[in-house]
Amino acid sequence: MPRAAGRGRAARRSGNAGGRKCCIAARRPNPSAPPAHLTRRSRRDNRRGRSGDGAVHKGAACRHEPGASGGRDVGLERRRAGGDRCGGVRYHANAAARYRRDTAMNDILLKSLDVTNFRSIRGHIHAPLDAKVVLVHGENGAGKTSLLSSIELALTGRVQSLERADQGYARQLLHRSSIKGKVVLRTALGATERDYESLLTDVGAHSVAALGAEQAKFFRERSFLPQSLLGQLLQIYQDAGSEASSPLSQFVGKLLGLDRLDALEAGLKPLADVRNVRKTVDGWLAAENEKSRLDRLLSDQRTARNGVVQQIATALNELRTLCIELGLTIEVSEETLDAVEAALNDASDTKSFDTLTDQQRRLGAIQREISAAGSTNDGSGENTAADEASESYARWEAEHGGKASDIRARVEALLVDVSLPSDPEQLLDAALARLRTEHKHASGRADQARTDFEREVAAQSERDVAQLQRDTIDQEVGRLSSTAGSLGSVLAELTSFITDETCPVCDRDFSEVGKVPLSEHVHHKVRTLSASAERLLVLGRTRGEVQVTIERLNREIEAIAARKPDAEALAALDRRVALLPALISEVDGLGEVFREGGQLRAADVAARRLVSTAQSRNVALSAARETLSDFARSIGAEGLAEGETFSAGMARLEALLSAQSTVLENRLSLRRRGGDHIAGIRSAAARRKVSDDRITEDFAFFQRAEEALERAQKLRDQGNAIRSAVDTVRSAIIRREFNDRLNRVWRDLFVRLAPGEPFVPAFRIPDASTQKLQPALITEHRDGGSAGGTPGAMLSSGNLNTAALTLFIALHLAVPKDLPWLILDDPVQSMDDVHIAHFAALLRTLSKEHGRQVMIAVHDRQLFEYLKLELSPAFPDDSLLTLELSRGPRRDSICVPRRFAFKEETALLGAA
Repeated sequence: MPRAAGRGRAARRSGNAGGRKCCIAARRPNPSAPPAHLTRRSRRDNRRGRSGDGAVHKGAACRHEPGASGGRDVGLERRRAGGDRCGGVRYHANAAARYRRDTAMNDILLKSLDVTNFRSIRGHIHAPLDAKVVLVHGENGAGKTSLLSSIELALTGRVQSLERADQGYARQLLHRSSIKGKVVLRTALGATERDYESLLTDVGAHSVAALGAEQAKFFRERSFLPQSLLGQLLQIYQDAGSEASSPLSQFVGKLLGLDRLDALEAGLKPLADVRNVRKTVDGWLAAENEKSRLDRLLSDQRTARNGVVQQIATALNELRTLCIELGLTIEVSEETLDAVEAALNDASDTKSFDTLTDQQRRLGAIQREISAAGSTNDGSGENTAADEASESYARWEAEHGGKASDIRARVEALLVDVSLPSDPEQLLDAALARLRTEHKHASGRADQARTDFEREVAAQSERDVAQLQRDTIDQEVGRLSSTAGSLGSVLAELTSFITDETCPVCDRDFSEVGKVPLSEHVHHKVRTLSASAERLLVLGRTRGEVQVTIERLNREIEAIAARKPDAEALAALDRRVALLPALISEVDGLGEVFREGGQLRAADVAARRLVSTAQSRNVALSAARETLSDFARSIGAEGLAEGETFSAGMARLEALLSAQSTVLENRLSLRRRGGDHIAGIRSAAARRKVSDDRITEDFAFFQRAEEALERAQKLRDQGNAIRSAVDTVRSAIIRREFNDRLNRVWRDLFVRLAPGEPFVPAFRIPDASTQKLQPALITEHRDGGSAGGTPGAMLSSGNLNTAALTLFIALHLAVPKDLPWLILDDPVQSMDDVHIAHFAALLRTLSKEHGRQVMIAVHDRQLFEYLKLELSPAFPDDSLLTLELSRGPRRDSICVPRRFAFKEETALLGAA
């Protein structure tokens, strides 16, 4: 490699444009490489834009590549010229349409970059970028990766490679010796320019202007390949799985335009499981629940209706039996219920029963009269007992009646509003109760009156003392000046103006009238006035407290005066209190006498009542015998015979009436039961009608719910069929596009850069539904046969790096060109000279034929010189910028740009 780069630079200096190819071609290890002069000629023709036979090409991308394919032309330009493919990629109509829509972004050019204190870049650097190819060189640590990362930060607001390594990377973006920084990337679209900017602080980066979310995502995944990501790219796609959010799934969707199919499939996915349908489809679960509810409801209603029908039939049968027992000859059915009811409501039995009831009531009344009259004795025993009781009470009245009258008079005289009973025992109890109550109340009033007299005298004495204290305070307050406090404050303020013996008020010399200094005299006055003011405040508070005490005592004295009795009333009350105990003792001493009198009086009254009752009973028994005989004849029976007792006659008549009552009660019971059956039949018929209406209504709802579920199930079946069709179509598209599109362009790029490698990396799509699609990375042998292992197991380190690089470029080319930039950070790791030569040609093709602005950073000086020769302008519209990064004397970053433009080979033209 060093020799190749050195010879290329020598050839460049001598003006031999074709000689720079010979050095690289001479070092190719491929034994089947063409002769050096053929390589020089083809490359010289490419730089002139001509083929070997003089045909004009669009660029220098067409050349013969030796290797397993022999002399087969695998250049991207010839593939595009031979069909509708570019590098094995078919352009879809939707990609072309999107290309036309996004022409504005596709033609945009990175113009310049200003970086200040970003990561390893210290200070400020300005890097022009307005060329189709930008080549960056610098030693390790010079800031190449930081320069490319600053472009990503300005465009997306993030640095993806650092974010994967450390979630807190934002705090490390600012250069360690700085307090602030900035990244400004300028783009150009014709005459229109736009800046993308991020501000740096010690806490992170703040994006001022950046790309939209979709374009930022495209830049991170398809336009910028960081050095740290190159070795991990295959592993990322190999371990990504088939989730919808994986990089591979997102790439597939964008590559093939499957957004609508994915959305349709995702939307129809819940239809596969009815449980998900119940959760996601509004009304499905409600319709199922409603159908089940209506089914259970209809079953319950039909069962209830059958019970009602059976109840009606049973009631009709019982009603027919009742009519037969009553002797009613009428047909019994639901239609003749009114006629049956009219026959059952006949009032003849009711009238007969009412008459019989009245007769039984009369018999009962006669029986009660006879029972009340009792036996037929003449009452002579009651008369004797009454005479003895009257004589005993008369003797007590003659002996103790005067004392009772005297006690009554004295008590009623003492207690004016009291009326005592006439019964001696009741008189005793009432008099004692009232006298004791009156004694208790009178004693309480007398004690309270004496207490009030004593408290009135004490309160008046306390009030006199308080009034004297108030007068003393008023006198002392009168002697004190009320302005002592204010005057003391004024004098205290004057002390600050006293500097000598001259009074600041009257301007006189105080030493003429006083022996003490003026300041001391004023201070003494201030203290005196302050003490007077303080004493005045204390006296004011004390006088207020004394005044409150005087007012309280006045209110208390007034209250006592209002409720206390005068002297005469108190004396009368004392006399009453003294009289009551003696009277109570006297009445209590006559207790036995009064109780005896009460008992004798009660016995006399009872005996007289017995005599009267016996006389009335004899009269009643005679009348009752006549009444009973008349009643017997009125009901058609014989009257009481001579010598027939009341009991025998009553038993005979009760048996007759009871037999008649039993017959009538049975008939009335049958009529009532018949009426109840009719009411039950009518109620059951009404319930049957309501049940029929409800069954009809609910069955209509049930049919509608069932029809709705049937329609919904048809829609679900259609949705599952559509989902199955979508799955089939999507599977076919993905298999076709992976096998026929992405794998082909990846294969072409890999074979172009590694023509001697027999194993080629590829994606394998298993034969399964896309719902469980899991593409796998494999290797295929160029000669066919079964697939090999993963690229990591089958490829060397250099070719594994080439596989990752070509996969990234294939992914970039396989989707519509949202952004026309391809930025690679040191992508030629572990590549030999052949790989590097083909890689340089590939970069030239990407820039020239595919309209990409290519930016590549390398750290090897010879590689940088070689790429500078390989990528130098070969046509008037080509351009190349080189940026060399280094450190200044103060370790500040330095960026030295150099621009290369097309220059026509005048020496060769002149020789020709």
